[in-house]
Amino acid sequence: MSLSKVINHGGREKRSLSKALLKSFSLVTATAIGCISVATSATAASFSFAFGSEGSGNGQFMLPRGIAAGRGGNIYVADTDNNRVQVFNSSGVFQSAFGSQGSGNGQFRSPYGIAVSRSGNIYVADTDNNRVQVFNSSGVFQSAFGSQGTVNGQFQGPYAIAVGSSGNVYVADTGNFRVQVFNSNGGFQFAFGSFGTGDGQFQGSYGIAVGSSGHVYVADTFNNRVQVFDDRGVFQFAFGSQGSGNGEFESPYGIAVDSSGYIYVTDTFNDRVQVFDDRGVFQSTFGSFGTGNGEFSSPYGIAVGSRGNIYVADTVNNRVQVFRTPEPSSIIGLGILGGGLVVRRLAKRG
Repeated sequence: MSLSKVINHGGREKRSLSKALLKSFSLVTATAIGCISVATSATAASFSFAFGSEGSGNGQFMLPRGIAAGRGGNIYVADTDNNRVQVFNSSGVFQSAFGSQGSGNGQFRSPYGIAVSRSGNIYVADTDNNRVQVFNSSGVFQSAFGSQGTVNGQFQGPYAIAVGSSGNVYVADTGNFRVQVFNSNGGFQFAFGSFGTGDGQFQGSYGIAVGSSGHVYVADTFNNRVQVFDDRGVFQFAFGSQGSGNGEFESPYGIAVDSSGYIYVTDTFNDRVQVFDDRGVFQSTFGSFGTGNGEFSSPYGIAVGSRGNIYVADTVNNRVQVFRTPEPSSIIGLGILGGGLVVRRLAKRG
């Protein structure tokens, strides 16, 4: 199937986030502890600051999609329609940029996904060139792998990318309805997934993340769910369905996992972010449609920094918004254990 930005879903066409489609869409619990528990509900993240505006200058964007947080605090943004990657510090101050339009080394045609390894290498899903490009921490081209096709190591529109703690690179080979896994040098390891609505099948895998547990999380966009796999691609469980209620999605595109296992999903056409625990149980949500602080117009990529900041590519608003995970309530449960009173505290996120 050619990735012509169209996928038939339930008798109607679903399209990927081309510039025209994005703008058309834009216009239009508690855990018991011990014998007695005092539970508190999860609190939504709070807006911290934003950076970026529409344009092609430094610090400006044209429909940014992918976003990644590096270990040093830098933020890497796939500035898709400007065919480049921009780098910012943790305060949103522009640092550098690399890339231009084309098909040569270090050039891009609609880069969507971006990930940073522990060693600092930057992996970019060069979507319309059907390849992955690798850069060092300074943005200097190192290598590339992939070409257009359907066999192992080939792609049909790779849209998302993630790097596991072992160094393996997970690529959402969106048009081929699968995930391909490579070693850090781009050597093919294995693949999983096929077209469909069953367990382990996809209709538009546009987002991917790897948690510290090794689990692989895939935003199965047009099936309106998230699927979870182990590090060998074996299906574990799924959560979500179509709708606008808590735990429901309208085309989830981006996904990130923090160090505590919380799962953050950009519920793109509901213009919000939803947060789930490591079992896929809904915790909280933040955002609504608009242009103000904390409001979104088709949020796409999402990343969680080591200090608890949540970075969201607010795509049609041509900016990045930064949110802070709130400090959890100090006491979430009182329990009688072994005849004594036990006070349990919620582990800090991020």
